[in-house]
Amino acid sequence: METHAHSHCEGEETLRLESALEVLRGAGHRITSPRKALLKVLIREHGPFSADELHRRLPAGMCDLVTVYRSIGALEETNLVRRCDFGDGTYRYEFNTGEHHHHHIICRQCSSVKNLDVCFADGLERLVRQMGYANVTHTLEIFGTCVACQKDK
Repeated sequence: METHAHSHCEGEETLRLESALEVLRGAGHRITSPRKALLKVLIREHGPFSADELHRRLPAGMCDLVTVYRSIGALEETNLVRRCDFGDGTYRYEFNTGEHHHHHIICRQCSSVKNLDVCFADGLERLVRQMGYANVTHTLEIFGTCVACQKDK
């Protein structure tokens, strides 16, 4: 699966990590080595990654897969991580930068993922809030066949 490494300077990554750790502390969560390591990976490489992919990116022997799932749960609960569902039975997770909301285009054949930095559903969210709903969110993932896979046919 294609990843989305962003070119952040080291100082910016450190600031994001410290800010994320403060959010965790503020929500009453312990700062454990696996949580800190997961945040570092997600801040540096963005994702989205499955729990298994995240586990493989951590230093060998740091923790087991169950600990990765528990850590992701804490990160998701504090809104530091966003869950993505591509309809294949595997949730994937990415760092929630809070800077901009985006969606993904996923290739049905090779499973490559690209960010779509445009969201047309924000207007729908506003409408639903005007209808009196609270805690409104949405997810939108688009599927197709990428150019490379079309050429392979």
